[in-house]
Amino acid sequence: MSGPAHPQPAGPADNFRRAQLLHLRVGAAALFGLAALGVVLESLHAFKAPWYLGVAGGARRFLFTLAHAHGIGLGLVNLGLAAALPLLPGRLPAAASRCLVAGTLLVPAGFFAGGLYAHAGDPGLGALLVPPGALSVLIALGLVLRAALARDGG
Repeated sequence: MSGPAHPQPAGPADNFRRAQLLHLRVGAAALFGLAALGVVLESLHAFKAPWYLGVAGGARRFLFTLAHAHGIGLGLVNLGLAAALPLLPGRLPAAASRCLVAGTLLVPAGFFAGGLYAHAGDPGLGALLVPPGALSVLIALGLVLRAALARDGG
């Protein structure tokens, strides 16, 4: 047996480290996945794929571009938060991490799903994921701002 029979509850340092690793992993995964999507989109453009470049594909192309751009941006936000966590004077609530991760998943997924099923210039129902994802990101950023404006040790 290598560890105690009853593990100790995680302390603040463990929670801090877990949050930092979570945002590092989510940010790196988002950058990798959405950069790969960008390569696929560029390839579809280079090979003049009618499904992508045709007249009916304008909305699809726009939504896929939005998925790519927002996903890259939110991946960078996650990496920035992972790097900035040690500098925050206040404690970052766990809800901030949950909301940012949810938004990082929902916003690009909503744009992408909306583009997959775009019809007659309108996005598919998947685009309904974007508003709750955007709200999650705004909540997370507000909580990060509150932690950044706290007094030392607050």
